[in-house]
Amino acid sequence: MRTKKLNPLSDFIQFIIGGCFFAAGVFLLSNQVMVRAPIAFGGAIRSGYGGGWAGGFAFPWGSPGMGLLLLPLGIGLCMAFADVYARWSKLLIWASLSALLIGVLNSIRMSFMPTTLWQLGVYVGMIGIGGGLMFKGLKGAGDDQPQSPQSPHPSGLDNADVLEELAELRAKVDRINQV
Repeated sequence: MRTKKLNPLSDFIQFIIGGCFFAAGVFLLSNQVMVRAPIAFGGAIRSGYGGGWAGGFAFPWGSPGMGLLLLPLGIGLCMAFADVYARWSKLLIWASLSALLIGVLNSIRMSFMPTTLWQLGVYVGMIGIGGGLMFKGLKGAGDDQPQSPQSPHPSGLDNADVLEELAELRAKVDRINQV
């Protein structure tokens, strides 16, 4: 088995280069995504999907029930700051916030701008290579640190004592197995 020499500077540089690749890939890929909100026509909001009442129609005042989600959020915050029913308050707060986030993300329409297969491959490759380099740079962090020559050996039993104790334990196990 090959052992890797620890070189923290090399690992750090590899992590930074990987982070640059990853960030550049995410930036370039996100530049190809167009985000738009529903468009209002004549007082009604149309999302652009389908037609008529059956496809893509929304209420002119927003999604029904989005405002109602603020009620359990307010109750949860009130309970949290009053320091009562901590589990219920956390449940109300997180459930309300996640439902609000899902509602907002559901109302946004995203489309991918036309791009070549080569560009898309480069973007995904940069993200993958950057992530791999970052993980590889972190792999050596926190592993067995070599002891400096000045530091004493760990306190405790030396090898002779350990071998003697193992022989005693082996003898006990043999006696138990013979009975």
